[in-house]
Amino acid sequence: MMKKLKKIEKSVLQIYKKNNPSVHFVLENKKKFRQRKSNLENLIFNNLKFPKKMFEKSDLIDFGAGTGDTTIVFNNWGANCTLVDMNQFAINRAKKVFEKLSKKNTQNKFVKASIFDNRIKNKKKYDIVSSIGVIHHTADPKLALKKISKFTKNGGYLILGSATNEGFFQRNLQRLIISKFVKSENHEEIEKIALELFYENLYRAKKFGGRSIKAIIHDTYVNPKIKGISFNEISKCLGKDFSYYSSAPDINIIKNFDSPLSYKDNIFAKFQNLTVISKILMMSNSDHHIKKYKSANENLQKINKLNFNLNKNISDFNKSKKINIKKFKYDLGKYKSTFLKTNIFIDLFNEHKIFISEVEKLLFHLDNCSLKKMKKFIISCKVLFKKSGGLGNNYYIFRKN
Repeated sequence: MMKKLKKIEKSVLQIYKKNNPSVHFVLENKKKFRQRKSNLENLIFNNLKFPKKMFEKSDLIDFGAGTGDTTIVFNNWGANCTLVDMNQFAINRAKKVFEKLSKKNTQNKFVKASIFDNRIKNKKKYDIVSSIGVIHHTADPKLALKKISKFTKNGGYLILGSATNEGFFQRNLQRLIISKFVKSENHEEIEKIALELFYENLYRAKKFGGRSIKAIIHDTYVNPKIKGISFNEISKCLGKDFSYYSSAPDINIIKNFDSPLSYKDNIFAKFQNLTVISKILMMSNSDHHIKKYKSANENLQKINKLNFNLNKNISDFNKSKKINIKKFKYDLGKYKSTFLKTNIFIDLFNEHKIFISEVEKLLFHLDNCSLKKMKKFIISCKVLFKKSGGLGNNYYIFRKN
């Protein structure tokens, strides 16, 4: 097993030595650094609901820290950082990043090591353990997760960014398509085909992620290992030692609207199959969702107004308040008839029907399709390979009990 782990690590490392995916140019460009900070503030503070004060004077270890372009932001929020990476070239750059941009009066360390070996000799536990965009590039994401989670102290937090097979479904399709037109490990040819067929996804990733297109191509299409890990697998792997804190996108579609005082069971463990809703939406992630949400918002406007009118009939009820039962019945009837005509989920899942149909067409023509025809087909798609082309990383925070 260890031999297989090392073999995969070596092949991934060779790619990252040529084009490291963690470079966001924070060292060369102040504007890029501000943008990187802003993006992470939005992710961590707003979407993951993890306040800045949690980083102040904390001890943080970042596994697969790469060039430190993310870890430096954690440092700027007040964390003493230990950066772990197996790429010496990345560590060298990370040291320069911290030398120039680190917060004063913080203590930072750099360790050249793999997640799977034991070069981190101290048995220290950390307030925050971070690993973003790393474990799905290993031969065994579950084992990698178990390894890094052991460094979390009781009451500490694990910040994880990892791919799922559902989120990466479209990108794996893209890898399959490229393999049909590039028979060898010709990286320049892979770059050329990727740019020709998937430029929309690549330019969007560059715009929002800040990395170079070349780095994105090598991380997504050249990288020899991308093995997703689901939320359920992560939860099972962490076990009872960790509690779910937050996620982005929010995996918690399963909401409990009972009194919070009554929550006893782990709702995810009890209704695991309901998380397939989020998996479906991850697979066919496109701009159509925004249009559907807009349409749904407009359709729900009437229901929202009728709901308000219905509740108004009996709100603030007391003995001195007279209830107009006739009006109450009328408002209830209007609410019922409008509600029964509205089906938001059908609108949202119609997109997935289109997506399935387009994947069927792709697979049917895959073996006998020229590059020119493939490009024409991809342009004609309404859902497949649009917007981000699926979902790269899902982000989670867990608390060590």
